[in-house]
Amino acid sequence: MRDINGLAPVVREKFLQLQAAAREKGIEFMITCTLRTEAEQLALFAQGRKTVGEVNRLRRDAGLSPITEAENKIVTRVLTSIHQFGCAFDVALLRRGTQTPTWDRKADFNKNGIPDYFELGKLGEALGLRWGGAFRFGDFCHFEYTNGLTLAELKEGKRPAA
Repeated sequence: MRDINGLAPVVREKFLQLQAAAREKGIEFMITCTLRTEAEQLALFAQGRKTVGEVNRLRRDAGLSPITEAENKIVTRVLTSIHQFGCAFDVALLRRGTQTPTWDRKADFNKNGIPDYFELGKLGEALGLRWGGAFRFGDFCHFEYTNGLTLAELKEGKRPAA
């Protein structure tokens, strides 16, 4: 899902704040993922771990489009994701004045000498978001907000407050 309405209200508000702060810095981006179902997460987790046939069966069951053998690479390290609880979103930078996404970590479209993903990450952190670029395996497109709630608490149905 790419709809910010799938996010928990406080996470949606943080997204909008990040979007506004990024605009002020001349950084444009698009949402690539918000809320994920358990089936979608399972299909994504299978990528790079199972045959493309098995992955595409899981993707079909989850309502996702099929991938090619070349695309059958690991895209997530977790079987249960913060995305499943409406507490995370992924973005892709947009080339200036276009709707063309890029995942190039070195891209500096606002030409200030700071790679835009790093600049966006710092903006997100200043808003209280946890930025995936700071993770051990660097997920530069990912932002999440749980306000200290654990995965177990999210599974119980709790959602972050402001």
